Amino acid sequence: LAAELAACQNKKPEVVKEVNNTLNSVRYIFYRIGSSVITADQKPNVEMVAAYLKNHKDAKVVIKGYASQDGNEEFNIKLAAARAESVKNALIKQYGISADRIQAEGQGIGHMFSEESWNRVSICTIED
Repeated sequence: LAAELAACQNKKPEVVKEVNNTLNSVRYIFYRIGSSVITADQKPNVEMVAAYLKNHKDAKVVIKGYASQDGNEEFNIKLAAARAESVKNALIKQYGISADRIQAEGQGIGHMFSEESWNRVSICTIED
């Protein structure tokens, strides 16, 4: 027991990054069926991500695009990636956010929500 205590006391401290996903750090952008176009009613969600990134210069965002189960699986895999890229492109082109602060990836068919149409989404998670 004394040896274990000594080992713990001599151990270098570890820095643990706590991920705190709150409503302030996660935003959803929903899409119409078969589309990766950000509609006018979803633009405020993109604007909130952009505003946060502008006000927090060290923050980054991970964007994960999803498709619903409707339609062809191969098409949906491409569509999911296109949805993530549409948000990334908007942040870069419309809001001047640096591309190196944005990670966009298609995740394929989503199963997060019981309402199938809600799975047509890009989920943006802010990382400080």
